[in-house]
Amino acid sequence: MNYILLKNCRELLTIKESSSDLIGLLHNTSLLIEEERIKKIGSTDELLKEIGNNNYTEIDCADKVVLPGYVDCHTHLIFGKSRVDEYVASLTMTKEEVAKVLPRVGLDSSIYSTRISSDGELIDSSLEKLNRMLKSGTTTIEIKSGYGIDKETELRLLRLINLLQEKTPQTIFSTYLGAHFYDVKMGKENYIDFMIKEVMPVIKEENLAQFSDIWCDDGYYTAADSYKLLKAGIDFGMIPTMHSECYSAIGGARVAAELKAANIGHLNYLKEEDMIPLKEAGVVGVIIPTTDFSVKHHKPFNPKPMIEKGLTLALATNLNPGNWVESMDISIALACRNHGLTEKEAIRAATLGGAKALRADKDFGSLEVGKYADIQIRKSDSYKNIAYKIGVNEVDYVIKKGKVVVNKKENSNGL
Repeated sequence: MNYILLKNCRELLTIKESSSDLIGLLHNTSLLIEEERIKKIGSTDELLKEIGNNNYTEIDCADKVVLPGYVDCHTHLIFGKSRVDEYVASLTMTKEEVAKVLPRVGLDSSIYSTRISSDGELIDSSLEKLNRMLKSGTTTIEIKSGYGIDKETELRLLRLINLLQEKTPQTIFSTYLGAHFYDVKMGKENYIDFMIKEVMPVIKEENLAQFSDIWCDDGYYTAADSYKLLKAGIDFGMIPTMHSECYSAIGGARVAAELKAANIGHLNYLKEEDMIPLKEAGVVGVIIPTTDFSVKHHKPFNPKPMIEKGLTLALATNLNPGNWVESMDISIALACRNHGLTEKEAIRAATLGGAKALRADKDFGSLEVGKYADIQIRKSDSYKNIAYKIGVNEVDYVIKKGKVVVNKKENSNGL
């Protein structure tokens, strides 16, 4: 047996479902890892008895904050080129003005650059992002396709997402987002039928995606469109998720509730009367403060009514070329300062909430006996610094399924 002992953690955040303080905060507690999973939490003496005469690795956590690895449940991590020129121009210009000075903007720009990028370029750039995210505590991540809007590129992206799983220690969940937009020449109705008849059967045959997704908002897809496509996705073995209620109260939340979607993201225009049906259907609300910041959203999402109604919330980076944020720490800081979450609410949403959004909370998102040992260890005097020290990465170690995959501290008990 391989054992790792996290000894005398200054602060240990278990983030159990039943935690009355939301984060399950323990002081001066130790945690024992056996192989891939958490074996026991308790005093050092208790855990040493559990180890017995077996060899073990010890990490002294007396000056550390220990918490679950982040679960980033909503990203568009795989794409071609950045849109830095567009973003910088948008700081002082309107969308219309930006469109006049650049050859391509928005989704059109990302679709074009992704289509012409080689597999190697897409894999290399994605691995660079994943590595930086791992070093800042993200151990589980969802990645969407969506920058192809055709059969060839969408399937290529999904195959590459699956290939990434072989090249990084992080757990990756794959989502088919062919409905990020639609082929204008084909027309929306024909494109929906095309996805159902031509693309989804291949996804099922090759087992390329666990989830399907759609952009349900004005100018994109209607609630009726969303129901049709996501219902077909269910028939092809994909769990439904949604982008919706970002720029209009279009009715996507009702579709998510009816289909019992895993999650629905953005929610700037979510109506209070739609919150209870989402809760009762087990749909997780994914809140994305980074996007509201990047686009300077005219109606920032308000999580308080969602919390009051009992809706489970997850926090995500929404990493994409128009919102290049890899750090969940920054998402937490923005959620607290700009949207009124407490630091405890935000940390819970970034861990257990994210795992629930991916229906993976049986294995990820909290530190409990039997769950995977996905852990970030931060040199810090308080978990509150995650929301306070903006842009400061205090992560010393990251453990993924019982293996130390990030070690920033030299000469620590042989590690």
